[in-house]
Amino acid sequence: MLYKQSKEYLLEKLKASGLKSKPYTTQKSLEKSQESHIGAVLFESETLIRNGSKTLFRDQEGARKKRRKVFDRALTFTVIIGDYTDEAVETMFGAFLSSLDRGIYVNGDYVPIEVEGADWVDKDDSILKAQVAVQIKIRFDGGLYRDTDFAKVTEIEVESIAKNDGKEFADGSE
Repeated sequence: MLYKQSKEYLLEKLKASGLKSKPYTTQKSLEKSQESHIGAVLFESETLIRNGSKTLFRDQEGARKKRRKVFDRALTFTVIIGDYTDEAVETMFGAFLSSLDRGIYVNGDYVPIEVEGADWVDKDDSILKAQVAVQIKIRFDGGLYRDTDFAKVTEIEVESIAKNDGKEFADGSE
């Protein structure tokens, strides 16, 4: 779900920033484009790193659970904004960046969003028909989790409870 939700999130934000045409999602379709006013969300890479951290929580029914983060997942996308003029690209670029949240929730887990940088290119340095374009690298830092239940404790019998008053008991009695 992380890939799908991250990509959809970026497409929504790109459209909301003023893109009038349909955004591209593949390099091949972007290269074939003859448009000058252009937007794209392209998947770049995913890194996976093993992680063994644990968190305790209660589910909706109140049962205690243990969540283990099996992998750290970092997905990187490139968002491309292109247009006829520097001003038009700058306006959309500013609107896009200011609309980004610090993170999103995927399956109830918070996924931070980091903007790694931007590269500006003009028509001589690009395959695009746009006069000027900006390419923004954006990373989603998520994870892959496994939830487990706690073992049921059924064989315990409490015989007595005594007040301690700060002293230690050797055998359970004073």
